[in-house]
Order: sequence, then C-alpha cells, then structure tokens
Amino acid sequence: MRVIDAHMHLMDVTNHDDWYLTLRELAEAIGALHLYGDFMPPDYLRHAGPDFRVDAFVHVSASFKPRGYLDEAEWIDDIADRYGLDLVHIGTVEPSMERAGIIADLERQARSPRFRGARVLNDFAPDSAAATPVLDWLSERGFVFDLTAQPALMKAWLTKLEDYPDLSVVLEHTGWPTGTDDRSRAGWKAAIEAYAAVSTGACKISGLGMTTLGLSEAGLRPWLEHAITVLGWDRVLFGSNMPIDRIGGTYTELIAALKAVTGEAAPEDQQKFWAGNAERLYRL
Repeated sequence: MRVIDAHMHLMDVTNHDDWYLTLRELAEAIGALHLYGDFMPPDYLRHAGPDFRVDAFVHVSASFKPRGYLDEAEWIDDIADRYGLDLVHIGTVEPSMERAGIIADLERQARSPRFRGARVLNDFAPDSAAATPVLDWLSERGFVFDLTAQPALMKAWLTKLEDYPDLSVVLEHTGWPTGTDDRSRAGWKAAIEAYAAVSTGACKISGLGMTTLGLSEAGLRPWLEHAITVLGWDRVLFGSNMPIDRIGGTYTELIAALKAVTGEAAPEDQQKFWAGNAERLYRL
C-alpha cells in the first residue's frame, strides 16, 4: 500500500541551530531533550523502521527563527534533491509583518515547484491582521491552507473560512486537543464535530502524542475513532508529526496504533487514509 506522510519535519540543528531555538527551550522545559536534535532523512527512516515504507512526504516548516522559513524552504529543496525524495513543502510567514511583506514572502516561497501552501503556527487568530492577506493569497492561487486551530478557536475559524468557499483547507493535528481530561476532551469533540459539519476541509490525523503523551493503541484509539467517524474516510490523512510526536513514544508505536485502528476499514478506505487523500490535496 502506498504511504504518504502528510505532516513531518526535517531538522538540521547541527548547522542551523538558530532555526529551532524555541524547540530547544521546549525540550529543556519538559525534560525531553531527545526532541532537540538532527532529524534528517536517514533518521526518519531509522525511526520508521524497516517494515514501514513511506513513498512521499509533506514537509511542514519547522523554523521558529523570524523569517528563517525563507532559508529553510531553499534548504528543503536541496535536501529533497540530494536524497531523491518525493516531497512537497508547506511554508509559513511572519504574521507581525505588513500585508506587502507577507505577500512577498509567500511569493518567494512559491517559486519552488515543491511549494503547496502555508500554515502559521503562532499569533495567527482568524481576526488577526495577517489572516486575510494569507487566506486571500492562498485562495487566489489554489494553494492549501494548513489550519492550526485548537478547539477554543474553531468556531471563529469556521466563520472566517465561510468567506473562502474555494480554499483547500486541511486541519492539522486532529484538531489539536488541549488535554485528556473530560472537559478538554468534550471541547475537542464539539470542535471536531463542528469542523466536520460546517467545513468541507480535510484533517490530518497527526499530533495526538503532544496531547496524550503516549502513542499506544489504547491511548490513541478513542481519539482516532471519533475523528474518523465524524469526518469520514474521504477527509482524513496520515501524518506522523515526526520528530515532534516522539514526545509521546516511538514512531513504530504510532504506526502500530494507526494500523490497528485503520486496519478494520475496507481496503479502499485504508488507501485513502494512508495516501489517496494526500495525493489529491497536496498534488503528489
């Protein structure tokens, strides 16, 4: 079965330490120093294990240095060429810039044939000054908007996206639940159900390790089953979020959990999850 990882990060802290200082601070703060280190294509393959072959990749910008994403995008092109990867890239922008600067940076990243869209991780609410120029530009040019929306902001984002009916939207990290307690779980369920009902966008089944702090089948199954049930197989994509999801466990644990849950579906639905939907949305 063909596999596309729709959300992964490559990192070279040895040569570009200043791109990842925020990640280093996080790793130190939570006592997870293994998160901060080089994660190059050979590292990805080693963590995936010999029995799990990934055919193509959607790389998502991982640089936290202000405007470091411009150099990172060129670096990713070089890495993809050097290692012969079938890879596309989701870029970003600095949301504090004026509209002209935002557009200029998007245009510069879009020079690469691997560019497929953008996500803005921080300081990017639907009512922020940067939201409209980013969404306008992506919509007009047919690129993907990778949406990072935790449950509290989902309603506002859905209202904002009503103005962009033709924009291709992919929700990141399974709607990014904020906790595993009953209240947080209920808030996430309401948000993901609203997204499924109001939006036509897809969702990356990724990033749950950041919330559950574990990647076992038992821990992930309730989240996976609910998201897949409300969204349907045409709207869910596999994303590893490696190396960040190593906060919760190993890549092989994640794959075992995902295979256990998705393996109960029809073969054609499994293929949509593991590759087909990503092929369509990210033009791979």
